[in-house]
Amino acid sequence: MKYTIIFQFLLIFSLSGCKQIQPCDAVVYWKHEGLIKIYNKPNGKELTSLQNDLQNENFLNLKIKEVTNDFFLVEISLTINGTKQVGWIKKNSYIGAFMKGEKEYMDLTLYNSPKDELSEIKKIKNWKAGFVTIEDFQSKWTKVAISYKGKRVSGWIQSNKLCPNNYSTCN
Repeated sequence: MKYTIIFQFLLIFSLSGCKQIQPCDAVVYWKHEGLIKIYNKPNGKELTSLQNDLQNENFLNLKIKEVTNDFFLVEISLTINGTKQVGWIKKNSYIGAFMKGEKEYMDLTLYNSPKDELSEIKKIKNWKAGFVTIEDFQSKWTKVAISYKGKRVSGWIQSNKLCPNNYSTCN
């Protein structure tokens, strides 16, 4: 009986408290020509570097697995023909995604905190849609930054509104 209770407790604990966060899909903006350095840890030893192959339209895509203040732990590769590399890359404005079903101009709502649609901070009207920078993620929410009227604006959106694809708008 004692072992049955312990087993049930461990099962309940493992199902409720130890959930894996799904990685956040992203891309390196197709116009970015520079090298992306991959490190063994934040501010650590450089392992290798990759870059978009603009001539062959073979762009970098990645899965962000973990976030620090300045770095992402990623799995990164070229979309068409690349070996996956795992390591830390420095956060930058060229790491992000596009909006799904992007129109030239669209309304965008950004929230103050994830998972709380009552915390609305900005409803941006007639935003000229484009690339959004990923700053952070939590489960089904992604913190993004955009340029709007000459200013940098950031906030949280539902991850399913993003299209991590340099080739289409994920319609």
